[in-house]
Amino acid sequence: MPTKKKEQQPMMPQRAMPMTAPDTQSVSEIGLLLNRAMEQNANIETLERVIKLYEQGQHILAKQQFHHAFAAFQSEMPKVRRSKQANFPTRNGSTMSYSYASLDDVVEAVKPVLHKFGLSYWFEQQQEGPSISVTCTVSHVSGHSINNVVTGPIDTSGNKNGIQQVSSTITYLKRIALVGILGVACTDEDMDGYSPDIPQQKASTYPEDDFQRNLPDWTTRIESGRNSVDEILTSINSKAPATPEQVQCLQSIQYKG
Repeated sequence: MPTKKKEQQPMMPQRAMPMTAPDTQSVSEIGLLLNRAMEQNANIETLERVIKLYEQGQHILAKQQFHHAFAAFQSEMPKVRRSKQANFPTRNGSTMSYSYASLDDVVEAVKPVLHKFGLSYWFEQQQEGPSISVTCTVSHVSGHSINNVVTGPIDTSGNKNGIQQVSSTITYLKRIALVGILGVACTDEDMDGYSPDIPQQKASTYPEDDFQRNLPDWTTRIESGRNSVDEILTSINSKAPATPEQVQCLQSIQYKG
């Protein structure tokens, strides 16, 4: 009789291992040690050492909880759709256009996911002469936070009055700061209206996704003095023309010595 073949068992898909939450046991043990020292009327020096250990443990735990929550946020972070359109004249008299994600687009996409993992953000702004700085802080309920500072010149384009110039600049810097600190990826609108017979001006500008991906490295290079803004722009323009927003973003970065 022919040997009966074994039926192959279907391969079950492997589940991704869940992220491990930070261990709070060590901090709890230090807390118990502090209570015990107080019950035994320990001297001030002993109490101060235990309290210092407890505070250090709380700080480390808060940092771990922040990174755990931020990693969870990034695993579910949505792409932000570029729903806004900008147009500007070129040197040869034609008009170039590009799409971008507004601050409202970014906030609408990321805010629910941030709150899901106990994260929040806020902005602070400061004006010094012709420049404005915006600080975006991302914080976790544990108390740990990180921040990103973006500085740029006041937007004097168009026919804006003084208040509108400041408001436009702050809105722009807020978007750059929030996108930068979260590492948000922006995607184009759907291209149902795309026609290959019409020259696409967007393709002739430096991709925004590439710009945002390289921006942290460029920022470090400019702030440290390894490269100047002009050198970075020359490198960008050798691949594709930088957009006005990209130029303004780079020019806002200052050498820190």
